[in-house]
Amino acid sequence: MATIEFSHVRFGATDSTCIVAFQKALISRGHRIPSGPTGLYGEETKAACAAFQRAQGWSGSGADGLPGPQTLARLSLSDGGHRSGGSGGRIASPVPGYRISHRYGASGPYTAGYHTGDDYAAPTGTPVVAVRDGTIAWSNGDGGSYGNWVCLRADNGRDYLYCHLSRREVGKGDRVKAGDRLGRVGSTGNTTGPHLHFEDRPRGGGYGQDRDPSW
Repeated sequence: MATIEFSHVRFGATDSTCIVAFQKALISRGHRIPSGPTGLYGEETKAACAAFQRAQGWSGSGADGLPGPQTLARLSLSDGGHRSGGSGGRIASPVPGYRISHRYGASGPYTAGYHTGDDYAAPTGTPVVAVRDGTIAWSNGDGGSYGNWVCLRADNGRDYLYCHLSRREVGKGDRVKAGDRLGRVGSTGNTTGPHLHFEDRPRGGGYGQDRDPSW
């Protein structure tokens, strides 16, 4: 598969590959481009990009509609569209551009008596990515209340579970790098709406052996 060079994504440029991918990523995050993914980085795309940047909490020159490395990373587009970047073998969030909507440890009607992971509410189809380098321990639809799920067995000795996915994009045994796309946000299993349930367990640990997610 050819690498997409996202350094070409800039205002006024026309490209049928990288700019279309950039536009589709903005649209998938709910930022409308009236003419659609045309491959032209014009005023419509600039406005959508600025709206996306503001949604990240950026302002001033950080929300000028001109994409830099951080914008591409939040859209999971840098490095050929498969990685969202990061440093030190880790990235900031399993759902780039989205924050925790329901935290670990919250009380509720859970079998464990508390919420066993962090939730990231996001639209169905939003990319989820590896938080660290590692190997896929499993990827299947056998998660029961967790629905479609993937387990990243990370290089720090922890297992990270990605649950309720609408789509899985890795298979058991795959080697991944921090920022590689693992699947898409969904609402499979027992949910009240689309989100990623992200759980942190020791290597090989079962339900109830979780901790407040950290990587």
